[in-house]
Amino acid sequence: MGLVRKQAPQEPEEVAPEKPSVEELLGRLGDPDADERREAALGLGGVVEAVPALLARVGVEEEPRVLESILTTLAAHDTDEVAGGLAVHLASDEAGLRTAAAAALATMPRSVPDVLPSLLAAPDHDVRVMTAMVLADLPHPEARTWLLRMICEDPHPNVVTGAIDALLPSATPEDAPVLQDAVLRFPDDPFLRFTVQAALPRLTGTVQ
Repeated sequence: MGLVRKQAPQEPEEVAPEKPSVEELLGRLGDPDADERREAALGLGGVVEAVPALLARVGVEEEPRVLESILTTLAAHDTDEVAGGLAVHLASDEAGLRTAAAAALATMPRSVPDVLPSLLAAPDHDVRVMTAMVLADLPHPEARTWLLRMICEDPHPNVVTGAIDALLPSATPEDAPVLQDAVLRFPDDPFLRFTVQAALPRLTGTVQ
């Protein structure tokens, strides 16, 4: 009688866990566990109907890494709804939220131009300073033009200085007269003067 080879017991096939539904993920946005909230925010990526809930969460989320995930998910939509919803946080009293919202907006070249007119005309000059931060990193061909407009037209020296700082990485020698005119507009602002004087040698190739 021949030998009978015993078959090794088969391992049970692993069953992949079911992905949570959109409703479940929306519910987890308010979970006490920060990791649950973060995973929910990332899991809602690309879900259009989740945008209102995510926008509502931006103003109340206190954990920076969760907020970053929420903003990443929102910014990927790059819609007017998201841009408008994030732009309001440029006026927040929380510095971290202001900066995070600006960073998210800077990744949204399709929709940010639509909210720029209201941001550039905001009565709060701090909002206009934050707008310069957005334009500093916005991958849009008109970003330089908007910054130059702020430098030439904004009535507050802090905004002009912020716009100059945002422009400097891409500034050219042709921009030097604009910076010099800014100093003339605000002759009593030492920080603006210092910012321009520090930048001019690089732009003009001269030693001051």
